[in-house]
Amino acid sequence: MEQYYHANEFILDCLNSDCYVSREVREEIEETLLLPIAEIEKRKIEKRQSP
Repeated sequence: MEQYYHANEFILDCLNSDCYVSREVREEIEETLLLPIAEIEKRKIEKRQSP
């Protein structure tokens, strides 16, 4: 759990730094950051199936 916390903290630090991340990637990270893997996979499948 501690590693999970530090990994998420690192991601947030990166997003809040002056590095470039496209708006699309940033939104995807923010929307899925704390979701369970199963929910993230479900969203991926739904995204591929949408027209």
